[in-house]
Amino acid sequence: MITAKEAITQAMNTLNPTKEHTIDQERNRRRIDALNEKWDTICPPLYQETDVDLVDIKKQEAVFMWNPSDKKNLWIKGPSGTQKTRLAFLRLRQLHYSGWGCFAVNVVELANSLAIADGSERDEKIEKLSKYAVLLLDDMGKEPNTQQVTSSLYLLAEKRLANKRVTIITSNFQTRAKTNEDTEYPTYRRLKENAIIVEFSK
Repeated sequence: MITAKEAITQAMNTLNPTKEHTIDQERNRRRIDALNEKWDTICPPLYQETDVDLVDIKKQEAVFMWNPSDKKNLWIKGPSGTQKTRLAFLRLRQLHYSGWGCFAVNVVELANSLAIADGSERDEKIEKLSKYAVLLLDDMGKEPNTQQVTSSLYLLAEKRLANKRVTIITSNFQTRAKTNEDTEYPTYRRLKENAIIVEFSK
C-alpha cells in the first residue's frame, strides 16, 4: 500500500535530476516552477495547505490504490467531514506532478456557469473539460436539477468516456447522488458504471 506522502514524494523526486547535470537542473527548475504555478490555479488554497499526516492513513491507501491508467473513474462518497475532497486533491496533486493533465471544478460552480452560458459558450466549456486526462468533479449531487444543467453534465460525462478520460468524483450521502428517485439519473449512472467506488464513514 502507498500513502499520499509517499506517492507525492516519488512524483516530486522524478523532477529532480542528479547534481552533475546543471543544464538539466535548470530545465527542471523551470518545469517545477511551471507545475507549481499551474497547481495554484487548479487547487483552492484550503486544500493546498492539507497536512498529509493528519489525513486518515487507511483512507489514503484506499484512494491511492486507484490507478487512472486502468481507465476507470474514482468515485469517493461519504458524509461531510470524511476528508473526501482533501483526499481527492492529494491524489490529483500526485498525478499533476507526475505529468498528467489535470483540472478540478466544483460541480455547483460549474452548473451555475453552464446555466447562464449561451449555447456556443456552454459547448466550449464542456469541450475543454472533456479533454483533461484527469478531471476532479467535487460535490457531485449538489448542483441545480434543471434540464440545461443535467443535459450539460451528461454530455460532459459522455465526451469524457468517448475520449477515454478518467474522472474523480466526490459526493455526499445526503445529495441526490444517493437518493432512490435518482438511481437512474443518466449522468450519475454513466459516471458510476465505469468507476471504482470508495465509500467513507465518520
